[in-house]
Amino acid sequence: MSSIAIKTYLEKFKIGTTSIYAVPMDIFKTLDITQWKFNRPPDMTRIADIHNWMGQFNRMDGVLNIAYIPHEGLVCFEGNHRRLALDGLNIMVLMDIIWDVTHEIVTHEFQRLNKSISVPDLYVVENDATLRLEIQEAVSNICKKYPTHISSSGRPIRPNFNRDKLTDELTRLHKELQIPISELMNRLEKLNEKYKDNKDRSKLSVNVQLKCSMSDLWLFAWSSSISNEELV
Repeated sequence: MSSIAIKTYLEKFKIGTTSIYAVPMDIFKTLDITQWKFNRPPDMTRIADIHNWMGQFNRMDGVLNIAYIPHEGLVCFEGNHRRLALDGLNIMVLMDIIWDVTHEIVTHEFQRLNKSISVPDLYVVENDATLRLEIQEAVSNICKKYPTHISSSGRPIRPNFNRDKLTDELTRLHKELQIPISELMNRLEKLNEKYKDNKDRSKLSVNVQLKCSMSDLWLFAWSSSISNEELV
């Protein structure tokens, strides 16, 4: 559907002269909105938490930031966790829509909304789809192997990790070391064993040591960041 057709369809839900639309759920469900291809994969744990919260209070906080990109249609570039958490609810949805824009403009808007924090390299290099998939698969495997260490917080407490932060960490290490993802994962496994067997635990709390001993994951016991020097 063209942007003109969608604009006409949503016109009566537009709030004054703004770019914001207050859309009832039955109308929202008819819109074909996908996730912007440069966003991180959604964290399903967060979606469940947000869904429960919105259901309890019968509202959605904030707005969904939507862009209409020619030949791609409507994409959500900010608020995808809330968008996906709307499934099964019957509440009003606020959308801020920018029309007929390029990926460059959406990137600028995304950075502006996130206080100019750069979009990670993994999600802005369109021509390296294989690398993106390899890192996503590596993150997924770590999450499956160590589920008790996953944190939905943007600032996880040691020895836990956040899925998005882990994605950034692997992307950074790959860029700095210039090695294949498979080799990076092998080196991380060896580093984990090195930490387990040889690193001084005197400054770790009893709870941290107990959790790491039970899961066999020690990479984030001392720090949430891994130095590339330890992987050379």
